[in-house]
Amino acid sequence: MVDTITLIGIYIAVFLTLGLFTILYKENVWFRIAEAIYLGLAVGYGIAFDLKYLRDQWNSPWSKEPMLMVGFALAILVGILWYARFNRSVFYLYRWPLAITVGTGIGMALKTVIFSQFLDQIRPQINLNLWLPNNPWQSLWNILVFLMVPSVLLYFWFTGSGHEWAPMKVVDKFARYTMMLGFGYMFGNAVLGRYSLFIGRAQFLLGITPNPPEAQPAFWVIAAVMLITLIGWDLYKRQKS
Repeated sequence: MVDTITLIGIYIAVFLTLGLFTILYKENVWFRIAEAIYLGLAVGYGIAFDLKYLRDQWNSPWSKEPMLMVGFALAILVGILWYARFNRSVFYLYRWPLAITVGTGIGMALKTVIFSQFLDQIRPQINLNLWLPNNPWQSLWNILVFLMVPSVLLYFWFTGSGHEWAPMKVVDKFARYTMMLGFGYMFGNAVLGRYSLFIGRAQFLLGITPNPPEAQPAFWVIAAVMLITLIGWDLYKRQKS
């Protein structure tokens, strides 16, 4: 038997889960309550996490040297300028932190992109072993990868009229099939990921181990209350109209 505080937390979690799922019926008061609670908690947690991060940064070497203290103060000032976007008279100041963030983000991204999506992709392609005597399926996969990667790269070669060449038409068709397989895999993976989240939440509502068994009676009680109130409110509005 769980303590009272834990039981209250379970009931709140069940209420928020079912309240958010009621949007599948239509816009209603239960969904708006759950949405407001969720957004409020998320914003509050985000603010608390950011303030804790600033405090931890200040307790690091930033507070040990005068020059680092000045840099920390300038960073805080730049961060405050983000809020200038809410005032038209000082909106131009908002462009400074935006430019700094975008510029540094692009610079850091380019460094990682060149290695992770360019050089690190070329090395395995060059070192790919096309034939493994003891593993024919892996050999077939290696051959397909060896053909797919350059064909997709050639598909996005827009310079000149090379795509009108007969062999390039075959390469383009093979590249389109390759991209369709890739996009289908990503879409299927995303759908299955959402199903996995839903199944995990359904197991929580039903109190299936390792979830707390107290969630199951909470689910039936709260679901019955929400269902009765939603249907009753709709019938009342229909009768009134």
